[in-house]
Amino acid sequence: MDEEEDELRFVRCPRCGVFDPRRVDDDAEGPCRPNFAIQDCHVCGLGGVSRSPIRGGYWKSDLLEVVDEPPMMGKPCLHCGSRIPKFLDLEGDERARIYQLIRSDRHEEAVDALVTATGCPASWARTWVTHPFGPRRPLRRWAGPPCLYCGLPLRTMLARQCLECGKDWHDPDNIRQLK
Repeated sequence: MDEEEDELRFVRCPRCGVFDPRRVDDDAEGPCRPNFAIQDCHVCGLGGVSRSPIRGGYWKSDLLEVVDEPPMMGKPCLHCGSRIPKFLDLEGDERARIYQLIRSDRHEEAVDALVTATGCPASWARTWVTHPFGPRRPLRRWAGPPCLYCGLPLRTMLARQCLECGKDWHDPDNIRQLK
């Protein structure tokens, strides 16, 4: 059968539960048959495969070896520049309890609970607690040229008013001061 006729299906890793697209052949036997269990997973490292730096995560056994270095796996936060670790062993009930602590602004208790549940360093737990729903958007950086009057960057390349100092030069003969 040609590769173009092979179908792309999503299969679940038995270890971490992530869905991964795999090309399968309905007529094939062995590891290419449909609904097969993944033998190698790039997220959790099943089968000795190196884990993905962004989609990969940490098991409790991995965290026992961590001394005090920053996490190497997890989604990067574009706002603060840190990498948010992903804890693969964090169960639903424990995760829900930690989220509840975060929602009620008891961050130090949430950090302690996460350290107890996963065995991660406290610095990793603080990073995870400050990013409970994933990475934040980056800080807005204006791409416009500097204002002719105050020198601060304008919001866009075509801006004709500065929202920082309040000058408006849409009409070059009548430059106004906005409030």
